[in-house]
Parts: sequence; C-alpha cells; structure tokens
Amino acid sequence: MDLKEEIVSTAKYLIIGLILAMAINQGLGMALQAEKPIMAVVSNSMVPVFSRGDLIVIKGLECGKIEVGDIIVYNNPVRKIPIVHRVVEIDSDSQGEVLFTTKGDNNGHTDQSSGISPPVRCEWVRGEVKLIIPKLGLFKVGLIEISNIRS
Repeated sequence: MDLKEEIVSTAKYLIIGLILAMAINQGLGMALQAEKPIMAVVSNSMVPVFSRGDLIVIKGLECGKIEVGDIIVYNNPVRKIPIVHRVVEIDSDSQGEVLFTTKGDNNGHTDQSSGISPPVRCEWVRGEVKLIIPKLGLFKVGLIEISNIRS
C-alpha cells in the first residue's frame, strides 16, 4: 500500500469513528434523557466517589425526584460550566420554587457558601450520575487543558 492509500484509509477510519461516536452519544442521550450523557470529571471535588479523569454517565431526572444525597449535574449560571456535586439540602424560595444546596464531597463548604454557585434551581439541573468509569476521561481532560493553554 502506498502512502496516499494509507492516508485515505486512515482518514476513512477516523471519519467513521467520529460518526459512530456522535451516533452513540446521541443514542445514549435519548435513552438516558440527558443532553450530554457522558462527561469527563475535571476536578477532584468529589473524591472519593470519583476523581479527575473519570468518566461519568448522566441520566436525566425530574426535579421533584431529587433527594438529599443524590449526585446531580447542574449548569452553573455564574461560571458557565457544568458542576457535578451532591445535594445536601432542599429548600424553597418565597414563590415555592425548589432550591438545592450542593457540595463536593471533598470540599469543605457548600457551593453556595463558598460562592461557586447560587442555590441551584430546577431548570439548571441536567441529570444525576448513574455510572462512573475510572480514568476513561483522562484523554478528554488533557484536551481541555491543552485548549485552555492556547486560549
């Protein structure tokens, strides 16, 4: 096989791989009712449950089914990033809207008392952690770090 054929063959496999990855992600998203069903963990805030570089699988859930102790994923409107932390308290505001207080298991304070996030509203919640796959997300974490260095 000459170099041109090798490049074309490799490009085909890369394209097929990308298409399969996108199809699997979309299929999982529909099955698990989550916009982003797979995420790489980028911090150690939830040690010992999971660590930086682990891959987590997220399932969508109704706000009314969230209980203290659940590990949820929510979009942080302050930092504009998803946060994966445990619900430690459930309250409601003066209009009766449910609000969650969250905390990383490895953090000393709640997200709300440390300024990471205001009380979490139902519309911010994207799902709950259903599966942890150790170290499978290290490649993605590395890519994120490289892109942050270049930005």
